[in-house]
Amino acid sequence: MSSKEKNGETTWAHGLFDCCSPGGLCFMTTCCPCITYGKAQHRMKHGNLDDYSCCNASCVIFACLAHCGLQCIPTTMQRGDIREKHGLEGGCFGDFCKSCWCNCCVLIQNEKELEQREALLKGSSEPYRANPGMVYSGASTH
Repeated sequence: MSSKEKNGETTWAHGLFDCCSPGGLCFMTTCCPCITYGKAQHRMKHGNLDDYSCCNASCVIFACLAHCGLQCIPTTMQRGDIREKHGLEGGCFGDFCKSCWCNCCVLIQNEKELEQREALLKGSSEPYRANPGMVYSGASTH
């Protein structure tokens, strides 16, 4: 893990503006941020994506608040929960400001952080990597 200690707190493994990679997560979060929020909430609650549904209660609540322009509230709360659970650097005011001005970046950072920590718990020592995409078997084209 690329996290480092700083004043007794661990730094985030992924930077706030590392939000364009992987492209699929970036695109999904830009178009449907409620799905990324719900996915991260499921990871926080269960530690994995077993029995995950993209249209879960967290997703619906986020979508309703986003409809009213209040998406920064659940994002701030989620970020604070992640910070507390994993001893990450930051504070409530910073979480709120980042969630107001860079909501998609915060959601992506949250998801990537939780996904990497889930992988580490499963025994993988590799940092987060984007899915390589579909690979065709060695079947001939003709």
